[in-house]
Amino acid sequence: MSRFRFELATPADDADLRRITASTPMRGRISVSFQREPSWFAAAVVDGCFRQVVACRDLESGRLVGFGCRSIRRVYVNGHLADIGYLSGLRLLPEYRNHGLIARGYALFRQLHQDGRAPYYLTTIAEGNDSALNILTSGRAGLPAYHFVGRYQTIAVALPRRTTPRAIPSGTTLRAASIDDLPAVLELLNAEGPRRQFFPFYDRHHFLCADGALRGFGLERMLLAWRGSRLCGLLGDWDQHSYRQSIVESYGGWVRWLRPAYNGWQRLNGLPGLPPSGQAIRCLTTVFPLVVENDAELFVSLLGELIRRCTGGNSSHLLIGLYETDPLLSVARRFQAASYTTLVYLVGWPDSDSRRAALDQRPLYLELGTL
Repeated sequence: MSRFRFELATPADDADLRRITASTPMRGRISVSFQREPSWFAAAVVDGCFRQVVACRDLESGRLVGFGCRSIRRVYVNGHLADIGYLSGLRLLPEYRNHGLIARGYALFRQLHQDGRAPYYLTTIAEGNDSALNILTSGRAGLPAYHFVGRYQTIAVALPRRTTPRAIPSGTTLRAASIDDLPAVLELLNAEGPRRQFFPFYDRHHFLCADGALRGFGLERMLLAWRGSRLCGLLGDWDQHSYRQSIVESYGGWVRWLRPAYNGWQRLNGLPGLPPSGQAIRCLTTVFPLVVENDAELFVSLLGELIRRCTGGNSSHLLIGLYETDPLLSVARRFQAASYTTLVYLVGWPDSDSRRAALDQRPLYLELGTL
């Protein structure tokens, strides 16, 4: 009998899922673990409307040693609403990585795929994570096909201690949203969303319910750009620290030795430094980087005002995620303190090929706070 069993995790496995997440940091000059405290399943509401966790249990210890997630999202595909899948959170404790467990886990994913909920799956892999890339894109041992579709850029904007208001284009008003603005916000999202591939579908539930896809995001954290009675742009900041955390595990190489000097220089310039090992990186995530007709001047005003409003709080950076062909990316780069790249793939088995091939060339949109 095999020592390992693959099954769907339940809330009873929450502690094991959090333990594995904390024990499998992303290695690099800055090693970071992406944690979900105090509840893994409560944090998972942002992943999609339907969620399954494929888990591997070591029968000798009775504990989980790895897992991966399959979720379903309602998005715009070629301008029309459709369900697609998202594969995420693949984790395996280091001491179990030479047991052929990944292929066995994907065999269960393939069985689950037979429910027909999704024609194919999006997934993201950090650029430079060569071990994951080499395994997952190899096509070996029954793994699904990984089709590269492009790069997703995350821009980190440093939040200074203080800032001054920026000029606003003539005829434009910027203000925070309220509950009364929700119909106009939804109208804009569902008018502009079809112009991008995989833009999420939103309704009142996502904004107003605790188990919605925007958990913890308050309407008052969203800036609206109006021109007369017309809503022309949105941009908000999403604080997810109460349920998703990025913890610095260690510093390596030159970063370890130069961090004190770097932090001193940052303080002199009124900018945030790097936190000590064991502490969270306090970042806010932007949501809805969207302006009508990709108006660069309007986006500069929205982003500048959002930075001003976020200044002076507990967070050190504001993160903006945009696909490499998004016209707003070059605007976001004007504010860039740092950036990192994620590779985007469409994943599927042979029955996915025709639906994947039918995708048109609209720029992709991924909501950074749900990755």
